[in-house]
Amino acid sequence: MSAFDQINFSAETLPTKIIKPKTLENDLKSSLPEIQKIILNEITIRDGNKSWVLGKNQLLNFLTFVKSGKLQFNIDEPKFEAFTESIAQEVNELPRGQVTQTNGDRVVDFKLVRDGKELNEKEFTKRFKDAFFNAKSLVELPFDIISGPATKEAYGIFALLGEGGSTYFGSGTGRVHNLTLAAERTNGVLVPPGSIYSMNNSVGDISAATGYDIAYIIQEGRTVLGSGGGVCQTSTTLFRAVLKSGLPIVVRHPHAYRVGYYEQNMPVGFDASVFQPTWDFQFKNDTPNYVLVQSSADIADSSLTFKIFGTPDGRTVEISEPVVTNQTPPPPVLYQDDPTLLKGVTKQIDFSAWGASVRFTRKVSKGGKLLFEDVFSSTYQPWRAIYLVGTRI
Repeated sequence: MSAFDQINFSAETLPTKIIKPKTLENDLKSSLPEIQKIILNEITIRDGNKSWVLGKNQLLNFLTFVKSGKLQFNIDEPKFEAFTESIAQEVNELPRGQVTQTNGDRVVDFKLVRDGKELNEKEFTKRFKDAFFNAKSLVELPFDIISGPATKEAYGIFALLGEGGSTYFGSGTGRVHNLTLAAERTNGVLVPPGSIYSMNNSVGDISAATGYDIAYIIQEGRTVLGSGGGVCQTSTTLFRAVLKSGLPIVVRHPHAYRVGYYEQNMPVGFDASVFQPTWDFQFKNDTPNYVLVQSSADIADSSLTFKIFGTPDGRTVEISEPVVTNQTPPPPVLYQDDPTLLKGVTKQIDFSAWGASVRFTRKVSKGGKLLFEDVFSSTYQPWRAIYLVGTRI
């Protein structure tokens, strides 16, 4: 910079400094037996019938070291904390209850079903490090029991706060099984005051291993068969109940395109998608007492209902009609040759839907004063119908 400022074009010698590596090849060679002891082990983390098996690559990913005289090995804390958080999301359970009798919107009888449980992360870290550095093969997950008040009256489950419903006429057997199973697994969750409800946490892992059937799901821009198709009917119905309850909604994702099931008894835009592990539906209990999430499915009537119970605090809810703009027709139908199907056989694997932008608002007030206002926006892609055409003779 000095040469440039002084318009000096003479040759300059680049200044350098010597950088000595903190770790040398010999350091690593001498530590190889210890490293092999760690990464050639296989650790199983277990919670009852559920287990996670960590092999060489996963264990190596956790390994870090510092040099203080000689190499000292440790666990990469940020990576392990993220892993622990993902385990906790799968295994943590909130307490469960059930409203057994009502009179109009008033709760007449309420019972506790079971306590909740929460991963003891400090003890889990201690057990995992012991297995990690001492070549042990099993880690049992430690839990703390989550108990609510000693008496059921102290929960504050006194009245209906909000109710949401949906219908699913025309759904296949697998889809009906999945949506009712998910509703059953989130039924009865008691959300403590100030806490955030997570649907993914409530239903647990959505896969064939946990009882879900194969049905159509939206994945990577396509409608494909996968485990748990139909679970979004559950999150959509719960979303509608929470909307009417006036509780704050923390996370909500619209679907990629308009799904006919969700417009059978409601206008477009009142849907919520879940896709594990990234997409969740969450709301916050901002009341001073517990909130109960309760579901019921009527298979004969093809209907699903969610009810939110708690302590009324005088809040009122105003939900606008959705405003629909930028409507776009579906792209032309696509026919794809499929050599696995017999010639003359045509099979539809994707279904057309109009694209649109949808927006509606919710105003939550109390005592004539606005508590908060939400804007829910959805952008639905135009979706083409796709048919497979058999070519096999």
